[in-house]
This record gives sequence, structure tokens and C-alpha cells, in this order.
Amino acid sequence: MATPSIAIIGAGPSGLALARLLECRGISYVVYERDASAAVFIRNGGTLDIHASTGQRALVEGGLLAEFEKYARYDASIFRLWDRHGTQYIQHERGNDFPEIDRGDLRRIYLEAIPQDKIRWGKGLKRVTRGEDGVPVLEFADGTTASGFRLVVGADGAWSKVRSLINDVKPQYCGIHIIETRISPTNPVYSQVQSRVGKGMLLVGGPHKMITLQNLGDESYRMYLGVQVPADIATDGKVDFSDTEAMRTLCLSSDFFGDDWAAEFRAYISNSTDFRPWPLYHIPPASVAWDAVPGVTLVGDAAHLGPPSGEGANFAMTDALYLADKLAEHDDWAKNDEARDRAVRAYEVEMFERGAELIERGVRMTEVFYAEDSPHPTVELFREKGVSVSEKEA
Repeated sequence: MATPSIAIIGAGPSGLALARLLECRGISYVVYERDASAAVFIRNGGTLDIHASTGQRALVEGGLLAEFEKYARYDASIFRLWDRHGTQYIQHERGNDFPEIDRGDLRRIYLEAIPQDKIRWGKGLKRVTRGEDGVPVLEFADGTTASGFRLVVGADGAWSKVRSLINDVKPQYCGIHIIETRISPTNPVYSQVQSRVGKGMLLVGGPHKMITLQNLGDESYRMYLGVQVPADIATDGKVDFSDTEAMRTLCLSSDFFGDDWAAEFRAYISNSTDFRPWPLYHIPPASVAWDAVPGVTLVGDAAHLGPPSGEGANFAMTDALYLADKLAEHDDWAKNDEARDRAVRAYEVEMFERGAELIERGVRMTEVFYAEDSPHPTVELFREKGVSVSEKEA
């Protein structure tokens, strides 16, 4: 069997979007994914808003918009902003251009549209080097290797192994740790959360802290407790995230969400379950620009990791669209090194400015959300965007 032209490392939004777009263009590829199988449930990420001008374009070009609309929740675009005492400042309807979809559903759409023999499961990349011929060699955690590809695309996220062939940039801790938890329909506080949040999103700001609640497709709620703590909070041995009661106690302590937070929010925490750590990292915006490296490029977080800004998945899918388009425009790239390098460079030059801006936006939003007088800087940010602000008791 001939070696595929392109190796895609990672089956996240950018990797799967690229695979589908290459499939539609008749370009040979293979996807390597560390998950053992398609059945592995993706917890991280919750729900994503896929924008009409970015992420949805990749779905349209991949012929998957109709499938997307089966899962998309157009009634879930209501955004609410409160302070920690329970005062509501903003209730904003973002409109039909920003429908929500669970990350797992988006992945399912793509997996059903990609031939299963083109995905290699259980292939966590250990390292990538160059052989004597200069061609990248993929070394997997299971001891196997693969090489001979015309192009290796790193879609392997924040801690990308493919990135090492391009630069030596390492992610930097943002100073914020998200403690992710959930509230299911059987939870004692579920009806109260449902009445407050509905099908959209609620942000609650306090000094250097943030609570975010999101409604998912299965009607449960994902809750994110954002705090400024050391990066090693989940690994220093002082707290066991699998101990639900211990985590509740920690999160309700005075250093986290203590008595200065409304009793309602504390009740959400005291009844939440299934805690998981999520430290936020980013790479410097200036690092999203590199000298061309023959036969290698990056997409998604591997290229432009930033703090959450509501744009990450959309930009990742846009990366996939632009890269696939540039390869299709240089139709001799699979046999001609210069054509391949021109195609990849055309994609990268467009992505560099867009990716750096994404990181800068995420860093600014993090500073605003976690300010000493939060949520007031966030209120002003939305006011500047023309969103109506009305202070009232929630």
C-alpha cells in the first residue's frame, strides 16, 4: 500500500476538519490519534459556538453543514453576565450566526464522514525526528514508526510534538486554573441552574475569579470555576481531584469561592460532581511566525495556542480550510518540493497574523475576566461593543 501524501497528527477539530477537506479534494492522507478508539468520550471542551464566518465555512466546504445542523443548538446563544453577589448586568442574544454544538457531536460528524481506514487509533506521538533523507519520522508511544510522507501536519494541540521541528517554543502558564465540574439533570440544584442559565451561558465574575455555566446537548450543565492558583495544583499532592467532597471543600474555601459569593453559587458548587483540572496555557504571540520548514506545518492550538476566547475551534477549522485550499491550488505539490513548500508557506503567512491576534485577544480577555474588580471590566467591554447593560437583581 502506498504511503499517503499527508500525515495529520491529532483528531481534534483542526485535524478532522483537514482530513475531511482533503477527502473532498481527493488528496491522500492518514490521521494518527492517541485515543484508543472513536468510542473514547471527549470530556474537555464542553460546548463550542461555531461561527458562520469561520468554523461553519469549513463545514460547508466539507459538505457537512446539513449534518451539523442536526446537532447545532441555535437556541443556545443567550449570554448572561452577573457579579458574585447575584446582580445581573447583561443578557445578550448573540443570534443565529453563533450556534452551539457539543465537542463530542462535532467530532462524531467528522468521524462519520471520514473513511475509518484512514484513521489510526491508539497512536500517541512520542517524538518526531528527521531521517537521513531529511524526511520526518514519526515515533509512536507503542514503539512503531511511520515515515515517507510529503507533508506532516501537527494538529496535536497545546503540547505538540510536531512543533519541535519548527521551533523550541513551550507553552506558558497563564496563571489561571479552570476546575471543571458538572451538574446533571438529577442533581438537587438542577432546576435552579436551569432557571438561571436556560440553554445558554452564564458568567459570574468576582475578584480574580470567574464561574462559567454552559448548557450541553444532553441537558446537563458544565461548570467551570476559574481561579488564580499555581500551575501544579493538581499534581503537587495537596489535593485529590477524584475526591469529590475534598474538592467541594476546597472550592468553597475563603481562597476560592467563599462566603463573599452568593449562597446560590456556593450551592451549585456544593452539589457539583466529577471535578477535573484544566490549567490554561498560551504561547507568545510573536512565536506564531517561523521560517519555512520543508514538509512540516502546524494547525490549531499547535500553531497558535491561546487562552479561551470563543474562537479557538473556529480558527482551528479555518486553518484546515486554508491549508487544504492552498494545497489544491498547487496541484503538483505531491511531486514537486518547491510547489509543496509554496503551498504550505502561502497558508502559513495568512495564518501567522490571524493566529497571533487570536492569542492576544485571549490574553486580553483573561485579564479582563480575572481583574480585581471583575466583572466590571467585562461589562465595559460589552458596552463598547454596543451590548445593552442593565444592572438589576437577578
